[in-house]
Amino acid sequence: MPNPQVIEHADKSELAASTGSRILAVINDAIENNGIAHLSLTGGTMGIAVWSAIAESGQARTIDWSKVHFWWSDERFVETGHADRNEKQAKDALLDSLEIPAENLHIMGASDVFDSVDKAAEAYTAELKKFAPEGQASPAFDLSLLGLGPDGHIASLFPDREEIHLSTFDSLAVRNSPKPPPTRVSMSLPVINRARKIWFLIAGSDKQDATARLRQAAELSDDQLTAEILTATPGAGARGAEETLILATQDAL
Repeated sequence: MPNPQVIEHADKSELAASTGSRILAVINDAIENNGIAHLSLTGGTMGIAVWSAIAESGQARTIDWSKVHFWWSDERFVETGHADRNEKQAKDALLDSLEIPAENLHIMGASDVFDSVDKAAEAYTAELKKFAPEGQASPAFDLSLLGLGPDGHIASLFPDREEIHLSTFDSLAVRNSPKPPPTRVSMSLPVINRARKIWFLIAGSDKQDATARLRQAAELSDDQLTAEILTATPGAGARGAEETLILATQDAL
């Protein structure tokens, strides 16, 4: 897999607008070449900003959204419609304004739908397999978008925990998360890495330390990414098959 490359942006607005245009180009390319596009989304402030930028873009109206499938790399196990849910944030900012078939929105289960977070994780693992090529456990995403926490976490794979080291191609139940809410569902790292392109969206001076560690790891080959590095900075393990970009604001670098 190619080593991650850094692209610097002046501020959050520039990062959101630039990333929105990049995403639309990836979608167009995937539909043109394969007739379908699979995107794995991230939440957080920058995720919302990017969806809002796409919603305001005239380019968005040129996309056949019936050919685009949306997935989430993690979700908070709270009730449907809760403000903490990444799904709700994406719908409010963009998805509800588009003509997307309901079956194209692959939503991780909520606490009012599933009796336990384990059942929600199992259901998402089954959903991934349902849309996977024969013999595979998940789709190959055309693009996986990731945030990076100040501690170096991605999705709900946090430092100093076992989840980042799991080698299974499935979704995980996460309990006692160091970041609230404490109960979550997350893709495993192997599923996240089933992507042609992985882009990190990083903004804010509070991310400087984590970004520095991510950039240091970016200089290493896959074979050099030790368990110790992944334990300290889970984001270091996320690499796309064709491209990995660290899209960051100046104050995060």
